[in-house]
Amino acid sequence: MGILRTSHLDPAMLAMYRAQTGETLAELTAGRPVLLVFLRHFGCTFCREAVEEVSRKRSLLESGGTRLAFVHLGTEEKANSFFTPYGLADAPRFADPDGKLYEAFGLVRAELRQYLNQESILRMLIAWLNGHFVGLPAGDVERMPGAFLVKDGEIKKAFRHKLVSDRPDYLALATAN
Repeated sequence: MGILRTSHLDPAMLAMYRAQTGETLAELTAGRPVLLVFLRHFGCTFCREAVEEVSRKRSLLESGGTRLAFVHLGTEEKANSFFTPYGLADAPRFADPDGKLYEAFGLVRAELRQYLNQESILRMLIAWLNGHFVGLPAGDVERMPGAFLVKDGEIKKAFRHKLVSDRPDYLALATAN
């Protein structure tokens, strides 16, 4: 399931990021696990697919006490338009247009082979067949996505994509051990 490790995050950095709900990332993760899903850009086929999947599984993800939140590279206005059709307008989301939070979580910029490969092309065709088409990019199209279980400023579980088309097991990630 990707990389599993525990690592502490900079509390000052977590306090700098504020969601559209008003909470900082530090406040959100205090005392409660948060499944933090980092997206590439709002036009990404795989991000659209991931958000739809997370939306369908939200009640299961949150039934164990884990809260769902997102990090994106766009503006809040674009984020609201993006998340609303998925029923996720109320989920906390953090804008990170400079990618500093992505870097802090070890999410690097993709190399060409990470998005232009047979596996990703095949997965893209399958995603298209399921209605997850490419849209206009907003943000750094080369930034890799990821998903993390964070509690009290500490990464408890991590999935850092090796390919842009990777699909994390969000339910397994959301379960605190």
